[in-house]
Amino acid sequence: MVAWKFLREFARKPASVGALAPSSPFLADHVVRAADIRTGQWVAELGAGTGPITAKIREVAPGARVLAFEPNPDLAATLRLELAGVEVVERLAHELPAVVRERGLVHVDRVVSSLPWSMWPDEEQDPVFDAIASALAPDGRMVTFTYVHAQMLPQAIRLKKALQHRFEAVDRTEVQWKNFPPAFVWVCDRPFHLDGQAAAVS
Repeated sequence: MVAWKFLREFARKPASVGALAPSSPFLADHVVRAADIRTGQWVAELGAGTGPITAKIREVAPGARVLAFEPNPDLAATLRLELAGVEVVERLAHELPAVVRERGLVHVDRVVSSLPWSMWPDEEQDPVFDAIASALAPDGRMVTFTYVHAQMLPQAIRLKKALQHRFEAVDRTEVQWKNFPPAFVWVCDRPFHLDGQAAAVS
């Protein structure tokens, strides 16, 4: 049922959902382990969908406090049903700093992203990247996954460049071959804070 809802929303809004199916348990575990989430930390999950990564965060770091961003109302409703107690935020990712402030926070410690970067033009990507860099703690970490088969495409090259302009350290994990398609995770540490703006990408 959950997979069918995800597929239906992909058919309706492919640029918003960005994938044909939810992340596999293998990829969800790979992403969350790369995020290195600890007890008491605030985590913003962007593009939570139906919650496979959200569930893994709760399993691996039950003491973390999660803001699960999912602007699609149908997917957000499923997420609330499947994971009672999770704070689901029906807002867009570029609103992350505002959501953080509304909760009386200075920053979040981790951002876990499942956003479909390769399907977005620069004018949609850049405000989200800037929002993430602004909302993350100085020693914070963002993780986002990408598929191996797409690495030579211009969009993937652009993504890597954008990350390197906004974070002090950008590394990648090994490939998770059990996922279909195989994927790896970008691990981005210590965002650059330049008067609230990320560095421009040339």
